[in-house]
Amino acid sequence: MKIAVEITVLGETISKIVEYPGTPGSQTEVIQWLMCQTGYKWADYDHAPQEDRLLYHLKNGAIN
Repeated sequence: MKIAVEITVLGETISKIVEYPGTPGSQTEVIQWLMCQTGYKWADYDHAPQEDRLLYHLKNGAIN
């Protein structure tokens, strides 16, 4: 079944039509499924070495 998904994270919105396996029974079920489909990571930016900060900005196109 195709479902429309809109996710907003830190002000960035992603909208997609995705193939959901089966028919969702609840919003909670869909959220759990989405979390299993999502890769994420975080780091302590304030305490990262300067080299790691520079690589982050190069990778993400930020200019500071």
